[in-house]
Amino acid sequence: MFQRLRDRRSRCVLFLLAILSVALLMPMEAMAKPKKTIDVIVFAGQSNMMGHGNAKGAPSVKKKSAYAYLPVSSPGKVSGFSEPFGSQENDKYINNMMGDENLATGSMVSAFVRAYYKETKTPVLAVPCAMQGTGSYSWASMRYQAIIDRASAAKKAAKKAGYKVGHVYLVWMQGESDALAMQRNEDGTCDTSMSPDEHIKNVRTMFKRVKKKAGFSKCFVIRIPSFYGSQTDPYGEKWSSYYKLIQNAQISLCADYDDFVMAYANTPKLSKKYLQSDGMHLTQAGLNKVGTGAGSYVGKYTNKHSKE
Repeated sequence: MFQRLRDRRSRCVLFLLAILSVALLMPMEAMAKPKKTIDVIVFAGQSNMMGHGNAKGAPSVKKKSAYAYLPVSSPGKVSGFSEPFGSQENDKYINNMMGDENLATGSMVSAFVRAYYKETKTPVLAVPCAMQGTGSYSWASMRYQAIIDRASAAKKAAKKAGYKVGHVYLVWMQGESDALAMQRNEDGTCDTSMSPDEHIKNVRTMFKRVKKKAGFSKCFVIRIPSFYGSQTDPYGEKWSSYYKLIQNAQISLCADYDDFVMAYANTPKLSKKYLQSDGMHLTQAGLNKVGTGAGSYVGKYTNKHSKE
């Protein structure tokens, strides 16, 4: 009887030793707690992406559903998300100051990340990279470097903070400056050589230069709003007609090239009440509406294509 007990204890000891030896041989990564995934989304373009709204009217964002990478005011870190988003992130490529006035006063990004998280349940590391008054040529020729630098630094900061980087997206809204650059002189010529085809070419060049270096899988496009002013160019053409040319070019860009996906097409349908008195900048209500629609679409797109 005592022999059987000793044999049983011996087998138990050997069993425990076997488990311990396997555990010691396992890599530390396998024993560590799995890393939480975070999606890095860069928001680039011009003033309506920068956000010239009112931060007080932006929707609240749940804690731990979204964070911000602030490349100038808090480099190398994952920071809390707040509006006005990216208002202090001015450098040699991105500058939203006009004298002493900060033009980044409230954005669509809070509404976007809120809607995105509702669909995906994956937190977002949002990266500001929009500048007021910028044309597509400046993004294609030199400002694209800001996208690369900020996206790369954001991913590095996320990993340092213990996250696993999931999707890396560029969300793009730009074209108002290109629309105005198409204005003709009295003889019908255009000094800038801007056209719908030129706009598409510049946006494609920009994304080609950042896609691989920053690790983007897609560029999600938000169409520019309509212009409700009565201004005309010296040739008598209404500014609103040039806006329509860019809006149509954005449809063609997403229809013809796989890198680009239309995130929100209804911006041109927004009524005048969603635009500020200058006829160009969305109010905070307009920014909230566009951000919610775009964020929801990109979230659903992510869910669908992650399962494929």
